[in-house]
Amino acid sequence: MKSNTFNYSMLAVGVAAVMGLSTGANAATPTGGTSGSFNVTNKATASYTVAGSDAPQSAESNVVTVNVKETGSFSLISTVVDDVKDDDFGKDRAINAQASSTVDFTHTLTNGGNVNDTYKITLANAGGDNFDYNLSNSVIKYQKVNAAGTNIGGEVTIANNDSIALAPGEKALITVTAQADTKRVADANGILTVTAESTYLKANTANTAPANYTAVNTDNALTKTPIYAITKSATTNLGNKNFDLNNTDAFVDYTITVKNEGNISGTAISISDDLPSGLVAIASGQQNYKAPSVTTSNGSAVGTAILSNSNKTITVAGQNIKVGETITVTFRAKKATDATSSSLFTNYAVVRDNTNSDANANTPDIIDRSDDGVTPGGLTESTYENTATPLIGKDDNTNATVTTTNQTRAIAITPGANKEVALVTPTTNNEVANTYTYTITNNGTDITEAAGTGDNDSSVKLSIKPTATRNNGIIDDPNINITRVYVDANNNGKFDTGETELVGVNGIYELNAATPFVTGSTTTRKGLAPGESVKIGVQVTTSGEGSNDPNSPQANVNNIGDFETLTLSIQPKGPVNGTAVPTSTSDNPLSTTSTTTMQGVNLAKYQIAADCGANPAVSSAAWSINNATATAAQCIFYKLEAKNTFTDTAKVINNLVVSDTLDDKLTYQANSFSASPTATNQSLGQTIKVTFATVNAGTTANVVFSAKPSQTGTNQ
Repeated sequence: MKSNTFNYSMLAVGVAAVMGLSTGANAATPTGGTSGSFNVTNKATASYTVAGSDAPQSAESNVVTVNVKETGSFSLISTVVDDVKDDDFGKDRAINAQASSTVDFTHTLTNGGNVNDTYKITLANAGGDNFDYNLSNSVIKYQKVNAAGTNIGGEVTIANNDSIALAPGEKALITVTAQADTKRVADANGILTVTAESTYLKANTANTAPANYTAVNTDNALTKTPIYAITKSATTNLGNKNFDLNNTDAFVDYTITVKNEGNISGTAISISDDLPSGLVAIASGQQNYKAPSVTTSNGSAVGTAILSNSNKTITVAGQNIKVGETITVTFRAKKATDATSSSLFTNYAVVRDNTNSDANANTPDIIDRSDDGVTPGGLTESTYENTATPLIGKDDNTNATVTTTNQTRAIAITPGANKEVALVTPTTNNEVANTYTYTITNNGTDITEAAGTGDNDSSVKLSIKPTATRNNGIIDDPNINITRVYVDANNNGKFDTGETELVGVNGIYELNAATPFVTGSTTTRKGLAPGESVKIGVQVTTSGEGSNDPNSPQANVNNIGDFETLTLSIQPKGPVNGTAVPTSTSDNPLSTTSTTTMQGVNLAKYQIAADCGANPAVSSAAWSINNATATAAQCIFYKLEAKNTFTDTAKVINNLVVSDTLDDKLTYQANSFSASPTATNQSLGQTIKVTFATVNAGTTANVVFSAKPSQTGTNQ
């Protein structure tokens, strides 16, 4: 998982300018005899439709602010030192995966103004991460220093929402010790916001927006834990998976490999294997005996494999395994004395680890099995694997199953498709626009699949669930939803009258319900005979929005580029007539994915404060969404950038209307308007409204104009 980068917040000349405070350095020179100041904020809006759709779409730009004349300042800067290596951003702290782990974050609060001030310090859990911190158990300490860096007094402990008093030029070196109570997966990140609120700025400004008197830092901790990828394979004395119960010399050679794919070493782990009812390990002195072996890829001491008295369990204890290293265990088994074709011949390797004590694995907090599942015997896995990155720590027991029959099982699902769709699903013909169709085929021999339902071993479930979104740790996008799953009998991508709609529970459907009825029956379905297939349709609708304004009533979110990946997996319940559950192969995959991505118009607004004159070039590097500083004699140049974010060339934006209403402290500058490509219509003045007939996929429509600020009636 890619870690979240830090967001440094500095409430300096830009915000303080609103408050009427002098900053000293970089302070703007008053003009016209005035000593007050004001700020100008505005944004742009757009409406449009997407080719092939009559649904209205909308977008809002970011809010841009021009602060005319600087005044006072303060800053809150994160000073975290990187202690997570090989990350993308170098600003993560490490935290153990177990509950009640803590992590330290450090910050520097500086009074850069010329007045005494107090700053309320507030901790809060941020959204969009994987876990929260227990704020009541978190500790805030600070050491005050003067401008020369000399300590003032000793270290002070304060509670959440308490304040720190600083004179001009003084700093507070803050340490936040945050505690996460819950267990977390590897690479799970927790984001904490630390906010400083200036008492003086809040009390002395006419504009009471929090952005004018607060500064926010974003802290991130990354969970560190071993993750074990366990692979188990079996080969019989025939060199395949066929175990002949009538052959007294039959045996099975098992190989277990354990690789640490986490981000920290494992210490004193144990590896064990409980043999099922049909097998026992071959002990020393018995026919076909082969001594168990333990080898390691790091060249460390080789461990010892211990057989239980009944020869039903093999255990290797006390193994250390660094990140990227592998331990391999081999042993040999034969059929049990009372084994029959109905006996079990599937078994699993289990890794146990106590990441807290690391002395032994007797009380593990990690229990990981070689099939990533829960055994019928009741062993519940407890790993730190991240389901959003399933290739990390992926276990594989598929090659460890031996069979005593000639029957074969193979079920395949066709590959999914990825689609770009509008933010809002069209109100007409949406079955074609947002429908995915999959074909499920029984490629086995002599076995009918999905003949049963419920907990019957012959049942086959179809799981259709969201598994990934744009946001790490979130697997279900609330703006992308499955609205219908059905049997697409005529394969036209639409739900037609007479077609069967499937009803699932928590995204799990019975594949049996998609198969034809038994001849002459209206209650019993026959399942999928070898060679038969069924087509499944999945309808997906979207309800996204396109606002870049965090204060917008549109839900404070821009959903452009948001996506949701659906994973469809075929889940056979159990063995049928002695033949084990089929495994997923390249020829017969049991799962596939489809990704729905919302696209549309991404509207952004940029500004430049400069002397009045010709418009800056559209491509100028000076355009910025950040706060700017201007005098009353200067002009503010604006650029509205409306990008068609679709990559599908068929997704043309039609009738794009870009609008912008200027703040009443601004005066539109005549003859400053330009548009590219050429607009089909425009209305100019305090309200600018520009129409573009079409905007092709991946291209951008730009509007540039200027306005002049006026201080009349606005000074404090």
